[in-house]
Amino acid sequence: MSQAVITIIVLAIFLGILLIISNYASKSNVATPNDFYLAGRGLGTIVMTMTTGASYFSTWTLLGSIGQHYRDGVWFAAFAAWAVLHALFIWIFGARIWYFGQKHKYITPGDMMEKYYKSPGLKLLFAIVGIIGLVPYMLIQITGGAQALNSLTAEAIPYWVGVLIMGLFVGIIVFLSGGRGAAWGDTFMGFFFGFVLLFVTLTFLFKAGGLNAFKNIAEIAPEIMTNKGDFWPIIETALGLAFGFWIMPHMWQKFLSAKSPLILAKTSIITPFWNSWLMALGALFIGILAHYPGIVPGLTTENSDRIIPLFFSGYPAIFGAIIVAAIIAAGISTINSALLSSASLLVNDIYIRFFAKNLSNEEATKAAKITILIMTLITIIIAFLPVAQGFLIPIAALGYGIVLQLVPAAFGALFWRKGTKAAAIASIIVGEATLAIVTVFSISLPIGAATAGFILGIFTFILGSLVTRDAHQAEKNAVHDELIEVLYGKELQPEQIKLSKAN
Repeated sequence: MSQAVITIIVLAIFLGILLIISNYASKSNVATPNDFYLAGRGLGTIVMTMTTGASYFSTWTLLGSIGQHYRDGVWFAAFAAWAVLHALFIWIFGARIWYFGQKHKYITPGDMMEKYYKSPGLKLLFAIVGIIGLVPYMLIQITGGAQALNSLTAEAIPYWVGVLIMGLFVGIIVFLSGGRGAAWGDTFMGFFFGFVLLFVTLTFLFKAGGLNAFKNIAEIAPEIMTNKGDFWPIIETALGLAFGFWIMPHMWQKFLSAKSPLILAKTSIITPFWNSWLMALGALFIGILAHYPGIVPGLTTENSDRIIPLFFSGYPAIFGAIIVAAIIAAGISTINSALLSSASLLVNDIYIRFFAKNLSNEEATKAAKITILIMTLITIIIAFLPVAQGFLIPIAALGYGIVLQLVPAAFGALFWRKGTKAAAIASIIVGEATLAIVTVFSISLPIGAATAGFILGIFTFILGSLVTRDAHQAEKNAVHDELIEVLYGKELQPEQIKLSKAN
């Protein structure tokens, strides 16, 4: 059988398993936003660990980051430093987000911003920025999977077919099973593409000389083993990845989905070993070792985002088919949560909040499902545009950069009681405006556009908070006092917590 036929068979089996998991998960669903978006806030340690990692590590892990390592060498390894922060951020930010979400039954980041700052406008701003930031992130999952499918089958399966497979299938499974199906599916896909990445990494090491692999590369391509010392561009990537881990709407909602803060604590312990270092170091090794002569046939700088598909193009078809399935798993396990989060922002934060406040739970869930199909269609259409088919890392970085500008406002709600509503809104506007102006007009700065916006946003938030004051400052003080007592072990009276049973 041809490579294309075998790939289709393996892919059909893989997608069939995923569909079975999603269908099984859907049987436990309840027609409420809380259940549809957040899996009923009942995720345990294993599922939480895998869905958190699988949702964050995407096609850029198996394609884009490997290509970037090939082009930039060990210099790009500095981006792996953000992986250290994952475990810390799960607890530092995740525990606070979980507590407030459990108490007030928040669904989205905007819910918390509106409640804390007493600002519907800020909720709307978080929703709009979140949706815009998620689009590039969803886009690279579809384009990366389609490119891998096209490359490994020697273009027997056209790019447009790959786009339709990725887009339509993920839209259907999210429509059917919601957050619970996404989390259960992520667990299956996370283990699958994690072990595939481990296998591919070991294969490259063996092919490049085993224990002498990096010594060989140092002799063959010494420039790849040299740190370029280009500090600011890597800061741009690291900031986006590090803060994006908790500020991206779909990752924020992962914290809300945990059964308890103890689940988040366990997840923070496991994450560095399974999620962070495997993904970061695997991509580093493969990208650098791809310089070994003859190891990747037909490899050029232009197609370096497809190193793994190119590598397996000369092997028995079954290997390449499994690789394609792993890449598609990496994409689906990210886009499913992003689609779900986009729907929650559109429906919960915009449609229901401003236009249909009396919508029932069943009607809200139905609106979410319709929105998921619409967002799927929009993403598929964008995927056909030439601008969407470039290197994956820059496209992903754009999404991170957009959402990064929300950090100062969110930090105020979680940590800094002096932060004010006016300063929070101003910081987002200044950050996004800076990002847009620097990018559109190609202004040359020593730092990247997103970092420039982030820094100016921080200054705006701090200075703005020092010269303005909220009328409900006493209420904000009480929120932070309560949080400190909860986090640092001081016993609270039941009436102090009053966990809401609403929604």
